[in-house]
Amino acid sequence: MSIELKIYDNGDHTCLVWLPADGKPIPNCRGFAIRRLRKGGEEYLHGFVGFSDADKLDPANPWKFPVQRFMWWDYGVTPGDVVQYSVVPVVGPNKDQLALDTNNATAVTPEMTITGQFTPHLSAYFNKGIVAAQWVSRALDAAPKGSKIKELVAESGNPLRNALSGLLRPQILSLLADTKKKNGKIFAALYELNDPELIPALVAFGKDCNLLLGNGAFKGNNPPDNDENSAVRAQLKGKINLFDRIVTLGHFAHNKFVVFCDSNGTPQQVLTGSTNWTTSGLCTQANNALIISDANIARNFLDAWNRLKAAGNDYTPALVQGNSTASASPIDGCKVTPWFVKTSAAQDLQYARKLINAAKEGILFLFFNPGTFQQDPTHWTLLQNILERHNQQGSNYNPNLYFRGVVNQDIPQLTKPGAPQTGQKQPDAALDPTTAVQNPVTLFNNAIEPPLRLSHDVLVPRNIKEQFDTWEQELLGASMVNIHSKVIVLDPFGENPVVMTGSHNLGFKASNANDDNLVIIEGNAPLAAAYAINIIAIYQTYRWNSYVEAHRKDPKVWHGLVDNDQWQASYLTGDELAELKFWLGDEAAEAAVAAAATGPVVVSAPTAPLTAPSPVRQRAHAVSTRAAHGAKARG
Repeated sequence: MSIELKIYDNGDHTCLVWLPADGKPIPNCRGFAIRRLRKGGEEYLHGFVGFSDADKLDPANPWKFPVQRFMWWDYGVTPGDVVQYSVVPVVGPNKDQLALDTNNATAVTPEMTITGQFTPHLSAYFNKGIVAAQWVSRALDAAPKGSKIKELVAESGNPLRNALSGLLRPQILSLLADTKKKNGKIFAALYELNDPELIPALVAFGKDCNLLLGNGAFKGNNPPDNDENSAVRAQLKGKINLFDRIVTLGHFAHNKFVVFCDSNGTPQQVLTGSTNWTTSGLCTQANNALIISDANIARNFLDAWNRLKAAGNDYTPALVQGNSTASASPIDGCKVTPWFVKTSAAQDLQYARKLINAAKEGILFLFFNPGTFQQDPTHWTLLQNILERHNQQGSNYNPNLYFRGVVNQDIPQLTKPGAPQTGQKQPDAALDPTTAVQNPVTLFNNAIEPPLRLSHDVLVPRNIKEQFDTWEQELLGASMVNIHSKVIVLDPFGENPVVMTGSHNLGFKASNANDDNLVIIEGNAPLAAAYAINIIAIYQTYRWNSYVEAHRKDPKVWHGLVDNDQWQASYLTGDELAELKFWLGDEAAEAAVAAAATGPVVVSAPTAPLTAPSPVRQRAHAVSTRAAHGAKARG
């Protein structure tokens, strides 16, 4: 018997996927232990539960709380760690006579360095706004009585703030500090700004900071309702080169990018993505940042910055015309195309739709407020284009496409439904995430069955209201925006992997009415894998939350591991098996990844027996218990 194993890394965590090579259940297998080698020691990753409520974790033998699944996320790594893994079957006639089946363990994977740098000039970083809420609950238990998470994450140096901001905050601060040290200049276009560390970092540049500051999520066209950023605008006046972008209601100056230049003002690299420069953007929403170290792409962003500056508070013909074409650049063997909006005819969406229609193996996505479903295909959101791939009447129908996606739709007034087009079929309301605003999160497995709509009760904090087995009660959050990333990944393990991300909400309104950017990267397998495992971790988080909410008062609900080997059956057939095979990829994907600078490690052969586990430091890791944190609703 051999077990095929793949390891993916995105800097925030590693993802392990494995499967028996013959596709058959392992006799007497009660689960798997995950052996991790790091810093000269070894440890066994384990879950929080045993085979019954009465079982207690044995610190000397944590593998006796095995993993009963074939996919696992390790959040115990940090950038710079050099790690290796092996998956070991835990076997026995019953839960009281368990042993490590070292003869059939996977080989120890080659050394992997945890990093957000995926190819020499492209990197991505993620925060923990979708958090392991259990550890947040424990962190608040240790904080002074009456502490509120909104206040804690606004304190510079606060451990919870640092943990929740993940790699995003230090990476942004590092880029700013490095550029300042070299006497460089920056050109930023921001939607919102209130973070206590990011503001001083901008001020440190003095007149070498050129900031185009929008008016945020404002409520009206007249003062004081037309400028959410009025306080920080006053604070920054005279300290930096500050330029106002006060757009009217129905529009958003929605960019979140910075161009980093040398001391002569020549663009060198750019930071973009979904992250607002706020405490909520850094800490209590799921966000990402994409860093492109390429002079041509940085110049494209600086040109877009200058078009916005020249437009003042308006959407001038010169601005729209300049945004309506795009220039691609070859970087690290892939193709990078930045788009800027407002456009004249949704050219950005047209480009993206062609790629979506060409996907062959799978599509993963995160959306925040993409907009209502439209009947005119030229006004469709990209979510509609994705779902159309499972429409039997559609010209691009492919029932075998793997789908996993999450949509957070919580501010209906940001998007308005368009008028029905005469003679066209009504949109399928069962799929439109905006048709049930009381269900702000929607999970998509496919576009054939109705998606899973999740109520406010499923959102974390406070997904778990009372003790659920060994899971602690969780706190109640301030609002319902939990997923703020806007990402589409196509065929991450195929011949042409694609990543689409930026500030763009991936709908027609963004293209037609906002300041936004959308970067499309074609052919970068490691980057696509990094975004894909971020998406699937968030998806699994919400699926777990839904399970807890549905069953937390059911006395017959699952309260532990299964004490037989039949738990494997559901994973080795049907949709579950198809999912594992998707993540294990194919030969073409392996060749593409192997050719890149970094990427998944593949191991398929058994190894010689492992040494017996040593009683080293153990860490608890829960399956899919990362959960969302409440945050102020923003675009």
